[in-house]
Amino acid sequence: MGKVSNEEIVRQFEARLAELLRATDASRVTLRLDHPERGFHLDDVVAEVRREGVPSLKGQTAIDQRRAPTVVWLDRERRSLIQNDLAGADPAPPPQLVSAYGTKAQMLAPIVHRNDLVGIISVHENGGPRRWRPSDVEALEAAAAWFTQQVDAI
Repeated sequence: MGKVSNEEIVRQFEARLAELLRATDASRVTLRLDHPERGFHLDDVVAEVRREGVPSLKGQTAIDQRRAPTVVWLDRERRSLIQNDLAGADPAPPPQLVSAYGTKAQMLAPIVHRNDLVGIISVHENGGPRRWRPSDVEALEAAAAWFTQQVDAI
């Protein structure tokens, strides 16, 4: 991507997230990314695509993502976390994700660069609990691999 603007990077990221949203038929997909040179921080959403009527997570930075049990799990396990029902899920999602943003099921994938967790892709379902299909998980992991490659390029 070279020396392109943050706006162009976000447009490219959102185009890739739109593919993931279509592939999974989810409610919302987001990318969080730590990239200090670009001013991106894990506590805020860098790029997001969502269905009409689904609340945005952009600019919602009250949650310390690195301390959230789901992110601690991702950092430790370095693999996708698939949660079919967030009610009573272990590890627990941030309570606000369920209460304020209506998320009922999610898939999360880590973006690891130079052995550090630098990002998270989230696929959220707001309609109710959901059994994620193998093709949904494959689409998530393909997106995570693509975003991992982009970290060096931006």
